[in-house]
Amino acid sequence: MSATTQRPQLVEARKQVAPAKPIDLIRRGLEQMAGEFAMALPQHIPVDRFKRVVLTAVNQNQDLLTADRRSLMGACMKAAQDGLYPDGREGALVIFKTKTQNADGKDVWTKAVQWMPMVYGIIKKMRNSGELASIVAHEVYEKDAFIYRLGDEESIEHTPYLGDDEPGKMIAVYSIAKLKDGTTQREVMTRKQVDKVRAVSKAGNGGPWVAWYEEMARKTVVRRLSKYLPMSTEIEDMLRRDDAFNASADTMKLSGADGVTIDAEPGDVSEAEREAEAPAIEQDKAPAVTVPTETAESNEVPAYVAEGPEELFA
Repeated sequence: MSATTQRPQLVEARKQVAPAKPIDLIRRGLEQMAGEFAMALPQHIPVDRFKRVVLTAVNQNQDLLTADRRSLMGACMKAAQDGLYPDGREGALVIFKTKTQNADGKDVWTKAVQWMPMVYGIIKKMRNSGELASIVAHEVYEKDAFIYRLGDEESIEHTPYLGDDEPGKMIAVYSIAKLKDGTTQREVMTRKQVDKVRAVSKAGNGGPWVAWYEEMARKTVVRRLSKYLPMSTEIEDMLRRDDAFNASADTMKLSGADGVTIDAEPGDVSEAEREAEAPAIEQDKAPAVTVPTETAESNEVPAYVAEGPEELFA
């Protein structure tokens, strides 16, 4: 056979073995996991829409293309289990570097993906649980009119500043929940109290606390108020997983939905202070997912593996 005849065949062979683009591998991975998503998602969230939201999140944060795909699929599965969209509003796919061990037993840092429910998603879950009549959370700024009264008749009065200039720095956050029996529960936290919670978080100096400070502050006050509210097991599990993420010890860098990567060194707080301030984290009771052997040994990266070509998750 002549060289001229062979050349088209070689070109065609090269086309067939060309490596797939990362976005195509992620898309194929989501397709393979469609059945698992369908079993985890609530009925009001279509699987196809959930997959489209994930792909939109990936396109908006290009760092997700080069992150560990096992952890990305695991984070998507966690989002499906929580019944929330990873759209940056209900929750976010957060990238962080985590310490794992390679085949030689050496510590290596991996760009892992973690699912993080945000305050809007948490409040949405609480509202839809049937346990509460309503729940809200707001920030208070320096120029706002804010009155918090304690005593026999507790009350909160808040009039946000609507002037043309900036309202000043955030000074407090609060949350109000009304139960179906008419009872009202309130929680107010000053900025100093919020920062104290932030200080005992192992990732307090980076990631969400830097990119979305107000968001994290509102989530903190809702989390504190939730201790006095009736909660379904599903919501308790979601909050417990979020606690575990915020207490991650081996996180070095995080990046949020905006794609910004930020240093996240542990705060200058002693371990004894952390244990005294932070609530105990119970074992995750979420539905089990399959974890590869090399990842399970390190116990650092949450992972889910669907059956299919290894290249989808490598």
